[in-house]
Amino acid sequence: MTDRARGPVRGLALAAAASIACWGWAPAAARAQDAGTSGTASGAQQVAEGSGGLRVELLGGMTIGSHTASGAALDVAPAISLGVGASMSVWRSDFAVFAAYHRATFGCEEGYCLNRGYTVTGNHGAVGVEWAPRRAWMRAGLLFGVVTSGGTGGNFGIGVLGGGGFTVAAGKLRLKPGVSYRWMQAATDAEPDAKALALGLEVGLDYLLGGS
Repeated sequence: MTDRARGPVRGLALAAAASIACWGWAPAAARAQDAGTSGTASGAQQVAEGSGGLRVELLGGMTIGSHTASGAALDVAPAISLGVGASMSVWRSDFAVFAAYHRATFGCEEGYCLNRGYTVTGNHGAVGVEWAPRRAWMRAGLLFGVVTSGGTGGNFGIGVLGGGGFTVAAGKLRLKPGVSYRWMQAATDAEPDAKALALGLEVGLDYLLGGS
């Protein structure tokens, strides 16, 4: 398997493993609250109703990644990722659709980036679905936007977004630590087949508008 092929494969494996680890690290207090409510029908109903409605979200964290045009594999050179979005429950309170703007950046230090200090940046709109069963959350969707490398602009392309973690709730607020995986088209006129992937360790904070 080539270095270019290994990068996405390792990224998917790392994202899956980290998601499982995040769910295992859910705070003991949250688990105890779940155990206390699961014994009665009214408690279960409160847990379900508390996650419904329209929510607005802010996201921040650190991202590492790779860019196939650089000739490098996964570069461990983290940079800041940011996002803002909204989600709306549909069909049931623990299932929602979301729309967001994501800006993910990471350093590029190997291949043609050697000694140049390049930064890869992805600016994307995102749409998709989120499932939040009890104290966990999982998200999948599509990305639409542009990836730039070392200040060189890219062509418009699509991508795939995935992520997961655990949830700590306090009233209408939810803190959502977790991991993310982004696979992005990063074509330029010189490199029409270029791709990029980004792995993030991020924290979301969302607020329920209305509801209870």
